[in-house]
Amino acid sequence: MADIDGRWAIEVATLVGSRRFDLTLTTVGTSLTGTAVGPTGLIPIRSGTAAGDRVEFVLDLVAPLPTSLVFALQVRGDRLTGTAQAGLFPPSNVLGTRTG
Repeated sequence: MADIDGRWAIEVATLVGSRRFDLTLTTVGTSLTGTAVGPTGLIPIRSGTAAGDRVEFVLDLVAPLPTSLVFALQVRGDRLTGTAQAGLFPPSNVLGTRTG
């Protein structure tokens, strides 16, 4: 399994511009937990899973509109790549780097 535990800075390229989140991630077996800090403050990670070099989780945002972002990411060393999707909108690209 890829080493996802630690701190990450990610950029989500959305239709209304880029959004940054600072993640703290921890795995136990195939369970992924942690938090994200974004423009509206601290957000707990929900429904996190880890398998091989892939992780998935949900962030429930409250602003600018209440929505859930569903992340599907792949870990490659100190880099994350993948997508985040809000409802029926097209997936947004995600890029991240390990910060600690």
